[in-house]
Amino acid sequence: MCIGIVSTGIGNTGSVQRALIRLNLACCLVGNPEELSLVDGVILPGASAAGPAMDSLKAFGLADALQEYRKPFLGLCLGMQLLFEWSEEGDTECLGILKGSVQRLQSPIVPHMGWNRIRERNAKIETREEFYSISDFRFPISACAYFMHSYACYPTDPSIITQTATFCNQQICAAVQYRNFFGLQWHPEKSGTLGDQYLLSFASLCK
Repeated sequence: MCIGIVSTGIGNTGSVQRALIRLNLACCLVGNPEELSLVDGVILPGASAAGPAMDSLKAFGLADALQEYRKPFLGLCLGMQLLFEWSEEGDTECLGILKGSVQRLQSPIVPHMGWNRIRERNAKIETREEFYSISDFRFPISACAYFMHSYACYPTDPSIITQTATFCNQQICAAVQYRNFFGLQWHPEKSGTLGDQYLLSFASLCK
């Protein structure tokens, strides 16, 4: 089993790679469609901005390949936002795997940065054999995760939202799942035991 980490010169690939190595999970950097086809699952890290990130994915030939990806996929922070159709950040057309948009946080404090409580939401999860579910990931009501973002996801179908968080009295989408695509607005590589548990659960799908 090997988890690929998309590496196109942007994003926090290093921190994600270090987290997987610390958890004794085999991983490698992926920079083209051929390398993508050889791994058992893939993580698209966050950081950077939507426009440059999409330009980079296209330049490396990965945008189309990710749209057609059928193994477990995990997008982190910006990596989750790029799954949607459009981002207000730079008026960017994204991957379009999930219907909906990404918009700047409408709050007096931006960015949303630091630890925040997350809550599990009863999402509509596909149960057919070809789809995946992180069934062994559970967390207490008081669980907190580390966030760092200025934009938030607004799915057209709210049933794909699996976790939420509250920031400045507004509920934000903290996680999504659609078929083999998972997304986290928070950073598991910076979220201590909770993040480790999530990464291990995701890895269990890649075997």
